[in-house]
Amino acid sequence: MLGNAAEKKLTCGLAIGTYGLQSMSVEDAILLIAKTGYDAVEITVFAGTTGDKSGALISNESRKRVRGVLEETGLRLCALMADMKPEKEDSKHYSSLSHLTGLIQMAHDLCPEKPPLIQTILGGKKWDESKNLFRDRLADWNQILADQKGYLSIKPHRSHAMSDPTQAAWLLKQVGNPRRLRMVYDYSHYAFHTPESTIADTVAAALPITNYVAVKDAVEVDGKVRFALAGASDSWDQADVVKRLCEGGYRGDFCCEVSSQIWRGDPDYDPVAATEECFRNMEAAFERAGVERG
Repeated sequence: MLGNAAEKKLTCGLAIGTYGLQSMSVEDAILLIAKTGYDAVEITVFAGTTGDKSGALISNESRKRVRGVLEETGLRLCALMADMKPEKEDSKHYSSLSHLTGLIQMAHDLCPEKPPLIQTILGGKKWDESKNLFRDRLADWNQILADQKGYLSIKPHRSHAMSDPTQAAWLLKQVGNPRRLRMVYDYSHYAFHTPESTIADTVAAALPITNYVAVKDAVEVDGKVRFALAGASDSWDQADVVKRLCEGGYRGDFCCEVSSQIWRGDPDYDPVAATEECFRNMEAAFERAGVERG
């Protein structure tokens, strides 16, 4: 008789965002992602991106059209990438609450059966100067999430005030560790940060509060960190990230993110080739990690 360990399969999804596909319409990006073989897609919806330009997802008709493409391809819509930074001024904060309400409605319109989460960075420069503002604004955001039945995931960013999982954990604890407000794990923002910023240590800190994972590589060039395509460098093994998170209980998607450093900064950037390379690299990482896709 097989033991429980042999019977238990580790299964997570492989996704990619439309962030690196700004030369395409949302519909064409979804078709490319499905054709490449991904399980899920994240749509970028903040100002100036294809999910926002020319009202691409504003009207009921446009949302119905995108929903139809998702249903046709069978791709899950796992997330909406937003850009919601806590505001000091009350008037701007009230506008952000209205914006969050609109994003939650968009999520429900695009996928009524299982609305995607919304993920965002928080901005700011210094943690000690920003953390109390973040705490207070997140409390109000969480009330909107509860009222409108939405999910939000905040992302530590190496260049911003909240830059590691321990800070995210502090914030979430301050607002009662709500189930609708969690964290994005993205090791590219912790690598080279401190000697303690290992995959093992950051996964251990992040697992209790993580509901979404973004993946890309990072390299050090002349003392500065530059982002790279997922699995394209030898800075670390993405299979280690996948294995530790899944063995720790994570069962969501791993979403490849093509940094704007690449798609804006490289004149030879090829969105199709980048989409395909991320898929090959992460599919191989899943296999090395012993994690099935689904």
